Amino acid sequence: MDLRTSLGKRLRTLRAKWGYTQQDISSILQIDRSTYAYYETSRSTPPLSTLKKLADVYHVPLSDLFGNEEAPPQFSDSAPGVFADLDHNKSHIYDLCPEERQLIAMYRLANQETRGKIMELLHTKNS
Repeated sequence: MDLRTSLGKRLRTLRAKWGYTQQDISSILQIDRSTYAYYETSRSTPPLSTLKKLADVYHVPLSDLFGNEEAPPQFSDSAPGVFADLDHNKSHIYDLCPEERQLIAMYRLANQETRGKIMELLHTKNS
């Protein structure tokens, strides 16, 4: 399997494992859905800047986009005591709605300063 085919297959696998649609990912990357579909079908190769963003969104090292078949990390928020001090829904991360998944993906793409502002805003609103 050549590099482009391997990349396309890996992008499809990661997107499915994280529960995103092609439209979700294209919105996060601010590209047309058809452009992202071309990446997954190996019709074109994304530029390095896009590959870096995809690695951030999928929370994997950049090298994992090129055929490393190891499964992406699985996250669960069901560990005992995780929500001990919170009164809201104790749902699992894979139960997030598309908007919540998009928010997480966009947070991962944000620089450190923006992340800090987001966290500060959330702590202020929840205090």
